[in-house]
This record gives sequence, C-alpha cells and structure tokens, in this order.
Amino acid sequence: MSVPAPTRPLIPRQAPGGLPLLGHAVAMQRRRLDLLEEVQRLDAGLVALRLGPQRMLMATDHQLVRELLVQRADDFGPSPQYRLMEQVTGQGLLLSEGAFHRRQRRLIRPAFRHARVRHYAELMTDLTRTWTEGLRDGQVLSLDEEFGNLASSIVVRSLFTQGITEQDAASVVEAMTDVMAWVGARGSDPLPFLAKLPTRVNRRFAHGSRTLHTLVDTVIAHRRGLDAKAPDDVLTWLLATTDAETGERMSDGQVHDEVMTLLTAGTETTSRTLAWCLYLLARHPEAEERLHAEVDAVLAGRAAGFDDLPHLPYTRRVLTETLRLYPSGYLLSRASVRDTTLGAYAVPSATTILFSPYSLHRDPRLFPQPDHFRPDRWLPDNTAEVTPDAYLPFGLGQHGCLGEGFAWTEMTIALATLAARWRLRPLSGAAVRPTPMFSLACGRMRMRVEGRGHGEGESADGGA
Repeated sequence: MSVPAPTRPLIPRQAPGGLPLLGHAVAMQRRRLDLLEEVQRLDAGLVALRLGPQRMLMATDHQLVRELLVQRADDFGPSPQYRLMEQVTGQGLLLSEGAFHRRQRRLIRPAFRHARVRHYAELMTDLTRTWTEGLRDGQVLSLDEEFGNLASSIVVRSLFTQGITEQDAASVVEAMTDVMAWVGARGSDPLPFLAKLPTRVNRRFAHGSRTLHTLVDTVIAHRRGLDAKAPDDVLTWLLATTDAETGERMSDGQVHDEVMTLLTAGTETTSRTLAWCLYLLARHPEAEERLHAEVDAVLAGRAAGFDDLPHLPYTRRVLTETLRLYPSGYLLSRASVRDTTLGAYAVPSATTILFSPYSLHRDPRLFPQPDHFRPDRWLPDNTAEVTPDAYLPFGLGQHGCLGEGFAWTEMTIALATLAARWRLRPLSGAAVRPTPMFSLACGRMRMRVEGRGHGEGESADGGA
C-alpha cells in the first residue's frame, strides 16, 4: 500500500508595490483603503505585507477569516496593533483571552440579553426624541459631532444612570474622540517611538485617557458607597454579577476595564454608522423615500420604540447595507500564539494576520455590484446578492461584539425617529471619502436639516 506524499504548505503571495526598508508602510498610511482593496483583488488566500520591519499576512478569503476567528481561535491572540488598546481598556473583553475571557463573557452577557436591551431602548427613545425635537428647519449639523453626542449619551446613560453629571457626559465625548484618534494614528505606525513624542495627538490622548479613567473610577467608587437600592443600569449588573462556577464577583479593577471597553465600543462605532447612513440616503433619494414611507406608516411622526423594531424591516436593511459599505471595524488583526496553520498555509508563531471587512464587503465575488447602495440585496429571497459568511460588521466567534443587539436597537431607533420628522441634505454634492482611523471617520460631514415636505434633495447615481 503506497503512502501519499506529504503536501507542502502554500506560500503566501507577496503584495506588490513595497518600498525598500519601509515596505507597504507608506501606502498603509497614505492610501490605506485603496491598498486593502488592491490586496483583496489578488484573490490569493493569504498575502504578505511589510510595515517597516514587521511582516504581516492578510487573509483575503472569507473562509480563512472564519477559520481564524472560530475554528482556530485558540491559536491566535491580540496583535501588537491591538495591544495599543490596553492603555485604554486594560484587560477588558477586547484584549482578554482564554478561560478568563470566556468567564468575562459569561458574566457580562446577561446585561445585554433581550429583556435588558428592551429596558435600555426606553432610554434610547427618550434621548433620541429629545434630540430630534430640538432640531430646527434650516439648521446645519456636523453629523459626526451630533451622532457622537447622541451615541455617547446613550451608552453613558445605559452604563451609569446615577453618579455622572451632564458635564461629565460631555467630557466623555471629547475624551473618547482624542483617545480613538491616537489609537487610529498609532495602529499602523511602523515607528513605535513616535507614540512617545510630545505631539498634539499624543498630548490630547494623555489628557483624554486620564479624564476617562478618573471618571470611571469615581463612578464605581460612588456606586459601591450607595446605601440605597442600586439603579438599574449596566454598571449595577457588572458590580453585582456572580460567576456561577466559582461564586466570585469582578474586582473593581476588572469592572473598570469592562466599562472602558463598553465606552470604546459604544460611541464611535454607532455614531459613524448613522452618519454614513444619512449620507447614503441623501445620495439615493429612492431609498430615502422608501424609508420615509415605512416610518410614516409605522410611527406617524412619533419616536420609535423597541416594539416598533419588527415593523421596520426596510430601516434595518438600510442600516445593514450601510454597515456593508462602511463597516466601522474596517481592518482587524490577530496574532498567532504558536506555530499553526490557516487553510493550507503554515503560520509561524507571533505572525500578525490582518483581515478587512471593508475589502471583503466590496469584493464583487461576494457581493455583486459592491459599490452600489442596494438595501434590498438583504431581502430573504435575494440569496445570490450576498455571501452571509463574508459579512462581518460585528466580528465573529468568541471575540464577536457582545453588544450587537444593543447597537442594532440603538441605530434603528435613532434612524427611524429622525426620519419620521426630518430629512438631511449635504451642503456639498461632492462624494465623501472615508478616513481610516481606528474606525472609518467621515470628517465633519455637514448637512442641512429640512422638515419633511420642504423640498426634495438632489439625485445621485447608483454608486456609493
């Protein structure tokens, strides 16, 4: 009986265009999204890139990404780029691993179950109603700021219903902006010593980080000292939850890290998705009209609530398509903790694996006409229009976003409530180019508020 010859592992293809010494670092800094799409189009499974002295591999096959995040998840941990977040979130869910990570997910998951999200939805509705009622016809908004304030208010008030002032809540918005700008700037930096220079970004990060850590510690200490019944918010759940296996509770330090993780995940991501959504609707009047028809039929001008969500399917498809085109987590990474394999490739220990939901979502082999904004591609009967396994706006596997249900509820309530009374029109007809920071920034994205029925926007072509 013959023994088959061993199969040699595949060798990752080298990405073209690297420079001497710097490799692809300049392209990653100056035209990151173009580079990601160029690598995706190589259709090579794993592609090798160099950022200065660092050699990385990028997975361009969605099945390899799924293997990375699910089947071989234990072979990979946080990449050096993600380790930067340790200065912000400590050992929260974003960076913890193994048995400790699984324990933390068990402890935190009940705070985001269906019944709890229904409870938070009341707060989302109230805050969104107050915001939309304060808008005025002809007012000019900077969407990143407006939605940033709204999303931050929602996550802060869901975390802390007591022990934080309006001024504190406002300081969270400013501090998170500075912190995430630093993370975005440093994440692909081939020269790590730049993080230690007294630049404006570094100085603002230091100040914002101190503000956030001090505020969270103060609120936790205040909550521990309460004699009265604790308020019904996320922080109370984190402080009171008990591990069924050990009977232990989280330490104050671990609660602090998890709160910082939730603040990080719950502000910029949601706000930028909503901003991109309004931008796309303004450029696609037919989609906007269908959205308005749906919210008119369901809401009749009132604010959306949790029970309205099943009756807003087109609103959900609009958000789904927005997250396909502009996923907040556009570039993610993991690092191998031991020698392992990914598909037919050998992956040595300490190798960083990149993957890009942005470039996967714009691959025509996975999503036909990928640059077109088409919410109805997500209709159940349009199975040929999407590859569900390649749609990764909230990650996948044991490190997938635990607050996904919270985020969908918040975005749907905010979009439907706004659309029930107002439409937004861009001040410029020029296309907005996303800026890849930690998430896909949209600049100030200035738009004018119009009361419904006060004019029709300019038409646009079918592209995004």
